[in-house]
Amino acid sequence: MQIRLNLRQVDAKQSEATARVKAAAERKAKATETIEDAWQRILSMKNSDADRARLLEVKAAMAEGVIGRHPSDAAKRFSKAEALRLHKELAERQREDTLRRMVENTPSNYELITTREQLVHLSAQLMAEDTVAVDTETTGVDVYTDVIVGMSFSLPIANRHVYIPVDHSADTPQLSLEYVLHTLRPFLHHEAIGKVLHNAMFDIAMFRRHGSDLKGVVWDTMTAMHLLNENEESFRLKDLAPKYLGVESDTFDTLFGRDAQFREVPLDIALVYAAKDTELTWKLYKFQYEHMAKMPTILEYYQTVEVPLLYVIVDLEANGYVLDLDFAKDYGEQLRKRAEELSAELIATLTPYHDGDEPLNLNSTQQMRPALSKAIGTELTSMDAKKTLKPLKGEHDVIAKLLEYKKITKLSGTYIDTLPLKQNPTTKRWHSRFNPMGTVTGRFSSGKDEEDKSAQGFNVQNQPPEARPMFVAPPGKVLVGADFKAQEIRCVAYLSGEPVLINAFLEERDPYAMMASNFYKRPYEDVYKNADGSDTKERKQMKVVWLATLYGMSKYSLAEMLGVDVKAAVQFQSDLFESMPKLNAWIEGNKKFVEQYGFVWTDKQARKRRLPDARLRLKGWGDPNFSKKNRALRQATNARVQGSSSIQTKVTMLRAHEYCANKPGWSLWSTVHDELIFEVPEDFTLAEAEDIRDIMLNSYAWGDVVTNGTDIEVMRRWGEGVPVEEWFKTKEETE
Repeated sequence: MQIRLNLRQVDAKQSEATARVKAAAERKAKATETIEDAWQRILSMKNSDADRARLLEVKAAMAEGVIGRHPSDAAKRFSKAEALRLHKELAERQREDTLRRMVENTPSNYELITTREQLVHLSAQLMAEDTVAVDTETTGVDVYTDVIVGMSFSLPIANRHVYIPVDHSADTPQLSLEYVLHTLRPFLHHEAIGKVLHNAMFDIAMFRRHGSDLKGVVWDTMTAMHLLNENEESFRLKDLAPKYLGVESDTFDTLFGRDAQFREVPLDIALVYAAKDTELTWKLYKFQYEHMAKMPTILEYYQTVEVPLLYVIVDLEANGYVLDLDFAKDYGEQLRKRAEELSAELIATLTPYHDGDEPLNLNSTQQMRPALSKAIGTELTSMDAKKTLKPLKGEHDVIAKLLEYKKITKLSGTYIDTLPLKQNPTTKRWHSRFNPMGTVTGRFSSGKDEEDKSAQGFNVQNQPPEARPMFVAPPGKVLVGADFKAQEIRCVAYLSGEPVLINAFLEERDPYAMMASNFYKRPYEDVYKNADGSDTKERKQMKVVWLATLYGMSKYSLAEMLGVDVKAAVQFQSDLFESMPKLNAWIEGNKKFVEQYGFVWTDKQARKRRLPDARLRLKGWGDPNFSKKNRALRQATNARVQGSSSIQTKVTMLRAHEYCANKPGWSLWSTVHDELIFEVPEDFTLAEAEDIRDIMLNSYAWGDVVTNGTDIEVMRRWGEGVPVEEWFKTKEETE
């Protein structure tokens, strides 16, 4: 015991001595180091780009005398930590200066509306306008729970930009939201007076949240920007305004802080911020319209499809979903058990190859890469699932199990454990957000608003088949799913005019088997199905090559999918498409067009897909731009097909929504890839099912030759459907 105490005393004395030496060294360094030396030292450290920018900003501010060191820090060596603390102080000063200047420089045509007389006069002026820019300020982005605290309007004829506060925590008297909505109802509900917004779906939903509506939306500057340049890095108004209008515009977070509430913003500041938003929206609309008008086919498509679609999506999102939480719990348990089994098997297999003293952690890349490399006898460059592990899945059982384990743990955590917690507290349903411009080709995506901090959003389109039965129809309702049968290959048949494909659809035969029959010169029946009903090898090959070509895959990916070397894969692909001359010429034509112009058209020139890399000029073998250009050339065909198919889906959704609006209890439930799902009363009729079929087949035709196809099924649980004919047959037998 005495020895231990002595040792502790020795350690304490050594630590104290070390501290004294360190302090002395710091004093010496401080005595000899100038502030310039300190900056040289700090800036030579390994700094992130963001930190380096902050440090340089502080350095410049200190040099100009805008900010200085605190007396309490003056005795210490100048450090990076102190510099970053000074940046926070500098940012706060800049924020306060910005807000002060905003108020001081408030334009004369910006007006705060706080009295009844002002509102009545404003209402009259709004009714005299042709088109008005509109925006709402709210407590958050949950359109079912958050509330409006104010609204702004830009009136171009009256040359006024106004803000109406209705729920600010200010002492200044404000009009009530109910009174404002009642007074402005003639304007808000007037379909002939156009409304222009940025992210219109949000504002439409917020007005509806309060029992009102916003009719007559004619332009959404956010979605319009996708048609003018789908490659924008950001579609936020605050990012588009400086780029296209030359007007700097600070974000909400920059001005007020990430967790601030707009209702707490003083009214003089709120006026400038909100009125500027609608003014910028109006100016961006004018800019966009001018440029889109130079492309009349795109303008017509935007105004007749994308704009009315905004209301369809608002209704779809508001309908929401009902979940069977008992199913979710049981399914989650199954996933957890399987994950535990795989974990035990993987640890047993890989532990002999693990060098560390601690137990092997399956989620540690640092531990797993060397262990897995030794186990398979190949040095892995990374643990990337798509690029590194999946290509080796067929060769090594341990990798197949690891990929399954990763998938199951993600599935359990993302879709099963958390989804039940995302029920909206107001509607008691689950709501997803749908983005009509979710991809650069115009396909839908699903998820949550990028500014949503509630963590309630989820991707309904990405639910795996095993989890879909968790979504159920409400009592008294069923789900009716109708897909676009072979949507993309029908689109290709139409765009290319390839007889092999056209004949497949005219004869109501499988297009892949028709291609195989044409290529191998064998009867259709021989290459369609095996005796047990499975696909033949020939049909599988057609599908692999087809999808690889359509989705712009590289020759290496194609070789991997076919299970042959690259040379053989390229030759097979070439031979296949040479057997269909018109299709081959169309694909090559797409490449030449995009190489010349840097974009391709969708059907009827409704929109463009811009691929500027296709125009890159190569300087010879080994040019670093080769892969970029080649990828763009491969994407040309996919872009035309995906973009045209997205248009077919959207036009069909418009007609489906119109049909549902006239049928009590009917609504669009979801759009998932090439399928529309309806929520309908369970006593719907066979005639109504045929109406759905007609909507799917005839809303948007692929010319006069290529027919559309659809399969319709009825479900009480998503993914557990029966063909509509079987549904009614069973119904007749039980009645």
